[in-house]
Amino acid sequence: MLRISCFKYPLLLFSILLLFSLPVASQDLQKKITLKMTGKPISEVLTEISRLAGIDFSYNPAMLPVDKLISIHARNKPLADILEEVLTLHGIEYLKVENHLVLKKQVQPAPPDKKTTTTTPARFTLSGYLRDKQTGEVLIGANVYVKGTSTGVMTNGYGFYSLTLSRSTYPLVFSYMGYKEVAMDVRIDENTRISVEMEENKLEMKEVEIIAAGHESDIRNAQMSEFRFSRKTMSQLPGFGGDLDIIRALQAVPGIQSFGDGSALYYVRGGNSDQNLLLIDEVPVYNPSHLFGFFSAFAPDAINNVQVYKGDFPARFGGRLSSVIDIKAKEGNMKQFGFSGNVGPYASNITLEGPIMKDRASFFISGRVSTLNWLNSLSTFNKSFDFTFFDINTKLNFRLNDNNRFFLTFYTGRDVFSKYLSAEVNSFGINWDNLTGTFRWNHLFSNMLFSNTTLSYSRYNYSLNLPQEQNGYWNSSISNMTLKTDIAWYLNPRNTIRSGLEVTWHHSNPGNVTLENGDTPPDVPRVAEYHSMEYVFYASNEQRLGKSFSFRYGIRLPLWQDIGPANVYYFDANHQVIDTIGYLKNVVYATFFSPEPRVNIQYQVNERSAVKASYSRTTQFLQLLSNSTSPFTSLEVWAPCGPNIQPQKADQVAAGYFRDLAHSKFTFSAEGYYKWFHNHPDYRDHANLLYNTLIEGELRFGKAWSYGLELMLRKTTGNLTGWIGYTWSRAMVQTPGINNGSVYSATYDRPNDICINISWEDKKHWVLSANWIYLTGSPTTVPVGFYYLNGSSVPLYGDKNNDRLPDYHRLDVSATYVFNKPGNRYQHSLAVTLYNVYGRMNPFSVNFNKMMNDNGDFVVPANLDGSFKLVPTTISVAGLIPSVNYQFKF
Repeated sequence: MLRISCFKYPLLLFSILLLFSLPVASQDLQKKITLKMTGKPISEVLTEISRLAGIDFSYNPAMLPVDKLISIHARNKPLADILEEVLTLHGIEYLKVENHLVLKKQVQPAPPDKKTTTTTPARFTLSGYLRDKQTGEVLIGANVYVKGTSTGVMTNGYGFYSLTLSRSTYPLVFSYMGYKEVAMDVRIDENTRISVEMEENKLEMKEVEIIAAGHESDIRNAQMSEFRFSRKTMSQLPGFGGDLDIIRALQAVPGIQSFGDGSALYYVRGGNSDQNLLLIDEVPVYNPSHLFGFFSAFAPDAINNVQVYKGDFPARFGGRLSSVIDIKAKEGNMKQFGFSGNVGPYASNITLEGPIMKDRASFFISGRVSTLNWLNSLSTFNKSFDFTFFDINTKLNFRLNDNNRFFLTFYTGRDVFSKYLSAEVNSFGINWDNLTGTFRWNHLFSNMLFSNTTLSYSRYNYSLNLPQEQNGYWNSSISNMTLKTDIAWYLNPRNTIRSGLEVTWHHSNPGNVTLENGDTPPDVPRVAEYHSMEYVFYASNEQRLGKSFSFRYGIRLPLWQDIGPANVYYFDANHQVIDTIGYLKNVVYATFFSPEPRVNIQYQVNERSAVKASYSRTTQFLQLLSNSTSPFTSLEVWAPCGPNIQPQKADQVAAGYFRDLAHSKFTFSAEGYYKWFHNHPDYRDHANLLYNTLIEGELRFGKAWSYGLELMLRKTTGNLTGWIGYTWSRAMVQTPGINNGSVYSATYDRPNDICINISWEDKKHWVLSANWIYLTGSPTTVPVGFYYLNGSSVPLYGDKNNDRLPDYHRLDVSATYVFNKPGNRYQHSLAVTLYNVYGRMNPFSVNFNKMMNDNGDFVVPANLDGSFKLVPTTISVAGLIPSVNYQFKF
C-alpha cells in the first residue's frame, strides 16, 4: 500500500509542522537500500523509496518540481545520502514529522563571496549507449549535451558516449533525428553508466532526409564535409526500379557527382571513381554494384547507418584520396522477431531478424535476388541474355556484459551475365563477386576508455569467359585481410583523444587466362601477382577552447611494403624495359612512408551559425588500372605502388559557413575547397591493359587539381521537406606525354551540378516525392577534321577532351501508399516509381563509325569492312523505367 499523501492546503501543512516537528532520528536515515532508476519523475522515485525504506512522504505537488526527470544509481547506500541526491540537490528540503518526511521548497542560500578561494571541483564520467526502444539497435551519431550549453558529445559508431563533468546536477538532453527527444536531470557525484532507449517519432517521419547529424551537430560539431543517413531515412529513399539505393542517393548531395543513368560510378570533389573508400562494418568493398551499376550491392534493409566524408577526413580513415563512405550493418532486433520484404519486377528481397537471447544477443539475415530474365521476351534482335545477381547480408551480435560486446558480419554478392547470339556464333559471359567478413570486439576499459578490435577479410573477383572452343576464362582479383585496434579516450568534455594500430595484408591478381584444366595457354604470357603489407598508426585530439573555438588535429602514419615473390620490370625514361629482377617470397623490394597531417578548426559565431575550415593530406597506395570510359564494366585491375608506380597523394583545404534559418526550419551551408593531386596516373594512347606483363609501362604520371563551391538549402520539418543543392567545380589534369603536355579537363569535370528534391506526406497514407538532377555534359574527345586516305574518310583528332557530351538531366518521381497507420504491428505499402519521367536520352559516349543496320541507319561500331563515311553515333541508356513494388514488414 502506497504511503504518500499530498497536502493541497499550505496552511494545514504549516500547522502540522508547528505541532509535530521533531528531530529526525539518525538511525532511521542510516538504513541502507539499493535503488536504480533512469529518467523517472521525482514523484516515482519517492514512491519507490517509500516501498523500500518504509517511510512516508507528505508534500504539495503544486509547490515542488516532482515532475522533473532524474536518474539515480545507488547500491547499498544510506537513506540520508539518497535523499540528498533526490531531494536536496533539486531544491527540496525534508523534515521528520512523526512517521512522515514532510517536503518543502528549499530556501536558496546567499551567493558566495566572489573573493572566496575555491578548489578544483571533483570530476566524474557519465557514459552509456543510446538505442532504439523498439529494436535495441544502437543509434549512431546521436547527440548528448547539457541543455543551454555547448558541452556535449555524439555517440560513436557503436552508439557509445562518454561525458566527463564536475560534481553537480545537469539537465541532459538526448536527441536523434526522427526520434523523440529525451530530457532528464542527472546528478553527477560518481562515475555513472546511463543507457537510454529512444522512441521513434513516427509522426515526423519524412521520405527523404539528408542531414549532417541534426542541426545541433551542424553548428556545434567541428566536423565538416560530412553527411549522415540513418537507417530509417534510407528506408524511405527512392531508387532505381523501386529498389532503394544508397549509392545513387549520395549522388544527389553537393560535391558528389554521378556518371549518369544506370551507373554506380561516382566522383567526389574532382577525384576519380577509384579514389573512394567504401566500408561495410569497417571492411572495404571494391565494387559496390550489381548489373554493371544499375543496382547497389547493398540491400537497404541491411543498413543501419551511413556516414559520408567528402573531405576533412578523421585520422582513423585513409587509403583513398577523395571520400569515405562508412556503412554500419543492421545488428538485428534484440526485442522481438521481425520479417520484412520487398517484391518488385527487377529484384526482390527478404529479411529475417530477432533475438537469440532477449536484450543479450540477436541475429540478422537479408537476401536479395534479381528477377530480370523476363526481359528476354522483349528482345527483337534474336538474342538471348541471362541476367542474374544476388546478395546475402548476415550479422550476429552478442552482449557479454556491460563492458564487452562481439559482432560477426558476413556479406557476399554475385553477378552473372551471359549473352547468346545464334547457333553458329559462340556465346560469352562475365561474372563478378564480392565477399567480406568481419569479427569485432567492443571493450570498455572504463567509462572514459573505449576500444574496438577488428579482424576483417575482403575479396573482389572478376571473370571473363572465353569463347566455348577455348574452354577457359580471364580472371582478375583483389583481396585483403586486416587486424586493427581503435581506442577512444574521453578525457574530458573539451578533449577526446583517439588512436589506433592497423596491419593489412594485400593481394592483387591483375589478370590472367586459365583453361578449363587449370593450365595457362602457352601463347598467353602470365602476369605476375602482387603481394603487399601495410602498417598504420594514427592519433588525434578533438579539443574545445572556450565557448566558441574548437580544434581537431591529428596525424596518420602509413607504411607500405611490397613483398615477393615477384618479377619486377624496370623502365627507362622512354618506358622501355632495361632490367628484370626476381624477388623471393617475403623479400621486401619497395617501401613507402607517407605522413598524413589532418587539421580542423571551428568558430561558433552564435547559436545559429558557425564557420569551419580544414586541411587534410591523404595517400593512396592502390590504383585501379582502367582506360575505359564506359560506366558499364566491372572489369577492375588493381595494382599497388612499387618501383614503377609512386603512391598517389592529395592535399585538400576547405572552408565553410553553416547557418540555421527561420527557427531551424531551414538550414543553409556553403563550402569551398581546393585539392592538389600528386602522381596522378594516366595512360599512353591506345594502352593495352589485358594479357600484358608490362602493364606498368603503359602508365604515365602527372598532376591534377580541382576546386569548387557547394551550396545547399534544405527544409527538414513539416509535411513538405526537401533540399536544393548547387555545385560549381572544375577538375583539371596535366601529364607529360599526354595531350602534348598541355592542361586538359578530366573526364569527370562537370562544372555545374544542380539537384532539387521535394518530398510530401499527408501523415496518414500517402508519401510523394520528386527528384530532378542536372549536370554539365562530361568531356569527350571528338575529331577536329577529316581527311581521305585510299578513298576512306579518316578522323583527325586534336586536343584531349576538347568537347562535351550534351548536358545531363533527369526527373524521377515516386508515390507510396501505406495501407496501415503508424504503430501497427503489420505494415505494408505499395510504391510506384518512375525513373527518368520524361524519357530523356542522356548519352554517355559518342562514336564515329561506319556500320549500318538493315534499315540503313548508322549504329554502334563493330568489325565491318566498307567505305561508308564516318558518322557520329551516341549511346544512351533506356529512357523511362517504371516500377511497382510491394513492401511489407511485421
